[in-house]
Amino acid sequence: MLTISAGHYGKGTGASGYMNEGEETVSLVQELGKKLQQKGVKVKVIIDNQSKSQQQNLTYLVKQHNATQRELDVSIHFNSASAQQKEGIGTEVLYVNPTMAAFAQKMSTAIANAGKFKNRGAKQRTNLAFLNGTTKKAILIEVCFVNSEQDVKLYRANKDQIIEAIAETLKSYFPNIKAPTPTQAPTPAQPIKPTPPAPAPDPQTITSKALQQKVEAIFNDKEAVREQLKQGVQIGAFQPIWLENFDLGKLTLYDYIALTTLQYQKNNSNM
Repeated sequence: MLTISAGHYGKGTGASGYMNEGEETVSLVQELGKKLQQKGVKVKVIIDNQSKSQQQNLTYLVKQHNATQRELDVSIHFNSASAQQKEGIGTEVLYVNPTMAAFAQKMSTAIANAGKFKNRGAKQRTNLAFLNGTTKKAILIEVCFVNSEQDVKLYRANKDQIIEAIAETLKSYFPNIKAPTPTQAPTPAQPIKPTPPAPAPDPQTITSKALQQKVEAIFNDKEAVREQLKQGVQIGAFQPIWLENFDLGKLTLYDYIALTTLQYQKNNSNM
């Protein structure tokens, strides 16, 4: 229903200033994905862990978005000005499809209110690979400016509220989503008398009838059992007397199970 992605591919990519865009987009998208799931929104989260360049990253993100079943594409970014500054610059949301202008404005307003940022509003951009390459309606969120000291302080102080605002606004894009039914607290159990422990099973009893039948079928294949016992003697798993007992018809099913265990243990110790 909805696909979101971090617009960069980890620390050291994207813009940098008072915080690193590549690192923070990944963190925010992961938390946003969890928040959307809590609200009952079906969401696919895309994190690029393989690209080595900006072009590879853009190609990867567009391809991954277009490979999902969804109605809306969202890319998360942080903006950058030409130089660092103390003053706040604000948040904005970009779109290319004119039908997304109102929703982009709604998203920008929600983020600005939650983060106490200046609201730069919705802006149409026709030169961005993500907006042009994705085949569904899309927005690109520029949460705030990484080289604005005030923006970064506000972001860090209000990150939870910003994530909530983005999630709630995205949820509103899908009016038919119902909030998950809250789980009712279980009724406290009434104290009951402890039941006596069940008797221990007989060590010479196979508790599963089906398993008993399978083991008996194996044991009844005398040629195969004799060959197995010969191998066990050859590798020193047990003494030749057990093969003699088998030939004399004295070997029981439970002897065979025990010898098989010893043979298995011997084989493993030789590996």
